[in-house]
Amino acid sequence: MKTENQDQTQPMVKITNLQKSFGDLTVLKDINLEIAASEVVVIIGPSGSGKSTLLRCVNHLEKPSGGEIYIEGELINDTTLKTKAFETHLNRIRCKVGMVFQQFNLFPHMTVIENVIEAPIHVLKQDRKKARKKAEELLTQVGLAEKLNSYPAQLSGGQQQRVAIARSLAMEPKLMLFDEVTSALDPELVGDVLRVMEDLALGGMTMMVVTHEMGFAEKVGDRVIFMADGFVVEDSSPQEMFSNPKEIRTQQFLAEI
Repeated sequence: MKTENQDQTQPMVKITNLQKSFGDLTVLKDINLEIAASEVVVIIGPSGSGKSTLLRCVNHLEKPSGGEIYIEGELINDTTLKTKAFETHLNRIRCKVGMVFQQFNLFPHMTVIENVIEAPIHVLKQDRKKARKKAEELLTQVGLAEKLNSYPAQLSGGQQQRVAIARSLAMEPKLMLFDEVTSALDPELVGDVLRVMEDLALGGMTMMVVTHEMGFAEKVGDRVIFMADGFVVEDSSPQEMFSNPKEIRTQQFLAEI
């Protein structure tokens, strides 16, 4: 959701001819996308279509087999850099990108507040007092102010996922990637997580969201991308995607769900 005072001349994310193969299996086939600052792009499609792999390539958790990915104009997969220089380059750009997964991946031996301040202190080298103050603000934002000193095992799945979101936000990212973050949750816990994501969108966060929550896609997304068989089959507004999909494959998918 774009804000009026933000420079929209340079895309936050630019993906050119992206390909990804695992052995003989090609999972992503010539993906081309641009995502503007503060835009919310929701990615839908059947299992195995390449949605999660696309997000993991954006954050370079998966190394692309071909093509280019730019974050704020910087080429993240710059193959011209030598190993040490590339690691420094990659870590610096990754600090701009937060990612939340289906599994919460919290440190079980740390309290909620300790989970949230860990990366800002050790990666961003923030002062502990400053990091804690920011963490308290973020946990209030996600509705967990009263759980600061709880351990992950004492929280519901939905609460753990909201801690995971706060932990990503503590790194002050420019871009947030959400990979099926509600799919492991009991149905009654999904709403709280989606409300946090909606608030982030309203606040101007650039987001790429892989989800099966079509109501969220329609309400919050600026664009919806339908993927199948490693291709972007259709890319349109939520209104167009859900009321008048152009491609037969998209129509079939939406009819089934």
